[in-house]
Amino acid sequence: MNWIYILISIVIIVQIAIFIMGRRIRKREKENNVLFKYDINSRQRAWQLLADPSIPDEDKEKIKAIYDDESSD
Repeated sequence: MNWIYILISIVIIVQIAIFIMGRRIRKREKENNVLFKYDINSRQRAWQLLADPSIPDEDKEKIKAIYDDESSD
């Protein structure tokens, strides 16, 4: 009977670890992805962000690349 408690404890610990690691991965991905960071969902929003002086140049380069890719469709 004790082995069942041990097994259940291990499963719960693994589930919690998977949950925490998943959140960390998503958070790291959102920090590096300009689409999520600036909530870009249209070409118009990308164009507005390109004109915004408060956005760093490296992010503007990524936004411009996304804007150019969408405009070539």
